[in-house]
Amino acid sequence: MTENPTYNEVCSGQTGHNEVVQVVWDPSTVSFADILRQFWESHDPSQGMGQGNDRGTQYRSGIYPTTTSQKDVAEKSKVAYQEALAGTGKTITTEITEARSTLFYYAEDYHQQYLSKPGSNQYCSAQPLQISLPPISSYAPNCGLTNILPEKYWNKHAPTPHCVLRQSNEQISLSSL
Repeated sequence: MTENPTYNEVCSGQTGHNEVVQVVWDPSTVSFADILRQFWESHDPSQGMGQGNDRGTQYRSGIYPTTTSQKDVAEKSKVAYQEALAGTGKTITTEITEARSTLFYYAEDYHQQYLSKPGSNQYCSAQPLQISLPPISSYAPNCGLTNILPEKYWNKHAPTPHCVLRQSNEQISLSSL
């Protein structure tokens, strides 16, 4: 509801915004299917308005697609991940909006790349569940996408409890796998 809110305004829970990451990628190197896998496996998508000890609307889980095909595949991935969570008692609360219906505002400079800044609190309450999203070929076989990242990537960088990526803040080099 608030145009270009500050971080403190977003944290008030009164703006309708949440903290998100804008993802830009080269589809010849990383597939949208890989991004969805990283997304689902990097947090607990069943926590409603929060992640771990972080509570409030700004911590809700969401996917904000830019195309209708992304929305369709994201919805199918949500169903597939819910099926993967069978037996855990968890129900996904992740919102997936209509394509291009979301405005993205950049955070203030002090909040950009926060974890890579000297003195930052290396705290993460994302609480990954360590349950894999099945390959896209099993939940959206005719969408034209494949998983590109090799299993070596996931073996080295897959989330572990309380750790989203086992990697320093430097860019991950796929050629080093």
